[in-house]
Amino acid sequence: MITGHTNTVGVVIPDISSHFFANALRGISTAAREAGYELLLSSTDGDLGLERRAVDLLAAKRVDAIIVAPVSTEDTAHLEKLAEQGIAVALLDRPAPHVKTASYVSVDHVGASSMAVNHLLDLGHRKIGIVTEAIMPPNWQEAVDSGDALSLRPSAARLVGYRNALRGVGIRVREEYVAHSAYSKSAARAATERLIRQYPEITAIYCTDSELSAGSFAALQDLEISCPGSISLIGFDDQDWATLVRPRLTVVEQPNYQLGMASAEEAIGAIADPLGARPNRTLSGRLIVRDSTGRPRAR
Repeated sequence: MITGHTNTVGVVIPDISSHFFANALRGISTAAREAGYELLLSSTDGDLGLERRAVDLLAAKRVDAIIVAPVSTEDTAHLEKLAEQGIAVALLDRPAPHVKTASYVSVDHVGASSMAVNHLLDLGHRKIGIVTEAIMPPNWQEAVDSGDALSLRPSAARLVGYRNALRGVGIRVREEYVAHSAYSKSAARAATERLIRQYPEITAIYCTDSELSAGSFAALQDLEISCPGSISLIGFDDQDWATLVRPRLTVVEQPNYQLGMASAEEAIGAIADPLGARPNRTLSGRLIVRDSTGRPRAR
């Protein structure tokens, strides 16, 4: 009552079972504990209504800050009003451009995605497909042209990175090589099979998420396609299974733990200095080359 602080930080994430968010949560916990804060956690299963309820509940408990990976980039009124209540906000991995007072911590998704595709290009691949869950917003090209790719959701930013890498070496982006998939292994498996059957000239596939990578890997096995002999496969985000399968999967690794720590540092910094500037923080991905990528050979 004397200080006006409860020394608690709320965390609202879509899926606590996710490899990405589980590791990010470890980073948040470490940074918060070192600064003398305790955590209150809510997992929303990607439901916007549950996110609103979680945010309202945490605000009622007078947490000092809330770290959130928002379900929507546009429907964020419940986050915008937190500043009026004196609650600091840090956005983890997903943007919310209307929340002007919030800091935003993410990987450079465009750059990391370009890194994955450039690896394939350096090996000699020119016909590269992509399996993605991205649904591009109407103004995505304007956002990229203005240098505001941070306003895009991670999946959309990774699709932009794919496009940028191809255009960087003068390759026309073929929309038919973009296979859209729901966020599930079964959907990604079906999308990959369609892509390969319709465009057998493709020699490499890039998957923009570990869940999609698992589905694509299964599709190559189902079709008895040699990897990387006939098709190279590269994924985004590293998981344990990627080193247990054969061939071991080449991936772009996200610094999940460090992202969590950075978001907690931003939130706690905003508690101490609520009127200070809140710049975006972007961390770099890391390419891990394993066995699933190689030079193209005719199928």
